[in-house]
Amino acid sequence: MGERGRLMRRVGDNQVASTSVDELMRQAIAATRSTYPHPNPRVGAVLLSPHGDVLAVSAHESPGQPHAEVLALNLVDVDSAAVLVVTLEPCSHHGRTPPCTEAIIQAGITRVIVGATDPDRRVSGNGIKRLREAGIDVSVGVLHDEVVANDPGYFHHRASGIPRVTLKLAATLDGQSGAQDGTSKWITSPEAREDAHRLRSENDVIIVGAGTVVADDPALTVRLDGFEGPQPRPVIIAGTRTLPTGLQLLNRDPIIYKAGGSQTVDPVKVVKDLGQRGIVSAMIEGGPSIAASFLAAGVVDQIVWYIGAKLAAGTGIPALPGDFATMADATDITIDHVDRVGPDVKISATISKEG
Repeated sequence: MGERGRLMRRVGDNQVASTSVDELMRQAIAATRSTYPHPNPRVGAVLLSPHGDVLAVSAHESPGQPHAEVLALNLVDVDSAAVLVVTLEPCSHHGRTPPCTEAIIQAGITRVIVGATDPDRRVSGNGIKRLREAGIDVSVGVLHDEVVANDPGYFHHRASGIPRVTLKLAATLDGQSGAQDGTSKWITSPEAREDAHRLRSENDVIIVGAGTVVADDPALTVRLDGFEGPQPRPVIIAGTRTLPTGLQLLNRDPIIYKAGGSQTVDPVKVVKDLGQRGIVSAMIEGGPSIAASFLAAGVVDQIVWYIGAKLAAGTGIPALPGDFATMADATDITIDHVDRVGPDVKISATISKEG
């Protein structure tokens, strides 16, 4: 029998109902929904009594603030606690805060249920090892995929050193992002545009080209009712262009990448630099040339394509310009979701990477 089956029997040793383990982990995941701790991970924790009663639910809010495990322990009389359910492996190193493993050990917790091992090389199994060395029963892998899906940028960044890059596109049914006269408002519906703002809220930075910045002077902010998280930082691929003063983005501490002479900005170097800055998730919003260059460079991980309920019936400004000479040039993708958003269609796809 697999680890999941063995876990269900062992949880009973602490009188935690086996049928509730997934629910408890989902409760820990849900506690992180409104948190924005990047470059730290989203972590949620649920603290239980020896009888399986929920004593505390907490989440890590931001870098430098107490981690979810410590927050939960501080909310209750630790003598009454026995089981800790946590989405990510507790840290075992000194960073801005002390190791969570030591707080767990000192609190007398007898069992820890972990959603996923931390891919950060400073932790990566060391936290689990430390708890087990202290005699704590540790189980790993409960709703692992849901934990990763709750913070995909963090897991991608820690594994690769670069942010998870999402390319957002909006086009007519036949692939046009604008008309020949440059007009593009509005290809998609208000519902789709609101959904795109939610997508912005899930990313640390928004990448645009100088052409889009000069032509549209966008704010690139998240404009959703009730949104209280940090605004994504703008990234401008300026190339050889000089940006005029007075642009909205210049007041938002943008990261600007320039190129010398006739050279172009290398997307690979851009994502490597962003990764070194601690950026774990990035979204490309335009324009078509930037989208095509990042896609061709192989640094895009996910595409979110909004198909507006419009038919151009002609060639204006293609969403992805360039030549398609032969079928061998096509990029394989995995279509993960197809959803209706108002009158439009939203397609989410993962880029297939060789190797």
